[in-house]
Amino acid sequence: MEKLTPHTLRKAQMEKELQRLLGVETEIKSDSYLLSLYFPLENIGRIEAEKHVRSLILETMRSDEKLAGLGKLHQKIAEAIVQKIGNTADLGVGLAIFLQFSAGESSREQNVGEVNLLALSRRPDREIYVGKTFDLDQLIWLTNSTVEALVLSLRREEAALYMLDREKLFEIAVLKNEFIQEREKEYLEGYSPSPSAGVVYHGSDSEKVERLKNEENRRFLQHVASVFKEEERTPRDSDFIIVFYSSSFGEFVERIEDEVRLTLPSAHRVLVQKNITQEKQLLSESVKIVREEKPEIAVELLKKARENRDRYAQDWNDVARMANDRRIDTLFINPLVRKRGYILDKELVYTKAVKDSREVRNIGPWIVRSVTASNGKIVVVNGEVLESGIAARLRY
Repeated sequence: MEKLTPHTLRKAQMEKELQRLLGVETEIKSDSYLLSLYFPLENIGRIEAEKHVRSLILETMRSDEKLAGLGKLHQKIAEAIVQKIGNTADLGVGLAIFLQFSAGESSREQNVGEVNLLALSRRPDREIYVGKTFDLDQLIWLTNSTVEALVLSLRREEAALYMLDREKLFEIAVLKNEFIQEREKEYLEGYSPSPSAGVVYHGSDSEKVERLKNEENRRFLQHVASVFKEEERTPRDSDFIIVFYSSSFGEFVERIEDEVRLTLPSAHRVLVQKNITQEKQLLSESVKIVREEKPEIAVELLKKARENRDRYAQDWNDVARMANDRRIDTLFINPLVRKRGYILDKELVYTKAVKDSREVRNIGPWIVRSVTASNGKIVVVNGEVLESGIAARLRY
């Protein structure tokens, strides 16, 4: 089980880094290149990751016709990046690495700039790109798209909160029920052992114990809710919130749902009475719920959006224009569809070149960024329900 730390990249930090990287692009010299590298850290140690990253860089540089003969420069770049990885304590669940280098004719003109390494809180796809611009698509997409689900396991002994992303659980917080450690004696005072039946409550003691249990469960639930709201590592843009609760909390279901609704009003809520003690089972049950319900929810939302044709757009050009005007309430997008386009002033998106714009390999993530910046909702869909790859429900 991997843990999320407060040091992983936050949305505000990403935006700051994005603006800085875009600034680097505007000042690039004719003999300079920009390298972008995304690397997932799943079931792989630091040393092995460094080995794979080095190999990926060298292979990419050697296969580039313009850079193939600069072997020493290749080694410098690989060494600088590997050294940066080695000196970074928290690598998150994946890396986004950006680097500027000069490829002049002489070795004196071949320089490697500062390595910018961003530890991601969401796992990226492995990708490397060398050109005159940075490949910022994944950085934007990973930071602006929602996580699959928040999963809360609520048991008498403890509560555990996780983030489910790409069918993998990441631990956010674990809370012990203080009753187990601090109030057990108070419970025990209400009964005495019986040789034949184990434990027997006497008189009104059983009612007293039951009241104490209910009060303690209520207080524990209140504590869990406060941590759920205040924990800085809790994503606030989850598609689902799934709560597995034991029978001890059966009578508090409405309270649980109210707390969830207040904290994540836009998330789809699923409450299941099941006492799960194994993380492997928790993962499989959560993944099953998301797999079954997520496509149905997306289809239903898209159907409702299409019913009002005056507030619906599904052409890349129209959607980009609506995003620029901050008119999109809900964006439907297939992340597997890539659409080349142009960016102006670091935020305006176009399908055709305009004066002073820069070309990007995929405008999808830039539209996502624009929509989330204006508090719009992102719904991921597949090609079966949306052939164009993009559509939008408009605010007006």
